[in-house]
Amino acid sequence: MKLNERFIRRLFDKPGKAIGFRIDEVRLPNGKSATRQYIDHPGAVAVIPFIAPGKVLMVRQFRYPVNCVTLEIPAGKLDKNEQPLACVKRELEEETGMKAGRIHKLISFWPTATFANEIIHIYVADKLKPGTLNPDEDEFLACETWPLKKLYQEIDAGRVQEAKTLIALLAYRSRT
Repeated sequence: MKLNERFIRRLFDKPGKAIGFRIDEVRLPNGKSATRQYIDHPGAVAVIPFIAPGKVLMVRQFRYPVNCVTLEIPAGKLDKNEQPLACVKRELEEETGMKAGRIHKLISFWPTATFANEIIHIYVADKLKPGTLNPDEDEFLACETWPLKKLYQEIDAGRVQEAKTLIALLAYRSRT
């Protein structure tokens, strides 16, 4: 069931640097009112970059909310009015220093539809060639080459816990 879209009243809107926080009053299908709180996110992209057949470029970086270093596929937030394909090309080069000769879309998903409107678009890239490594000034990451089979072993052993990376690699495995 859809909410009565004519009755959505914004009670609170607090923008952050990368995301916002919303509290909306909505009318439910039964006619009653309710409050919905959620994170307003511009969306993101991520990419499985194949440096060679069966070899994937991964990034390690410290993630403050979980207080640990994670192993992830390269990813980044969409800039205002930026198309996902342009964003994935930009993020791939910024985080790995590589440009893709070929990119195709794998999947899009909502990582946390219960409290955020973020959508993540996942791509696969190959035929990589050197570009310019240019991480954001507050981004400290290390790029590593991993055999795809080893990544699947790490997932199966529970050592990869980052959601977009899990979803991307498992979606890729299901299609190959």
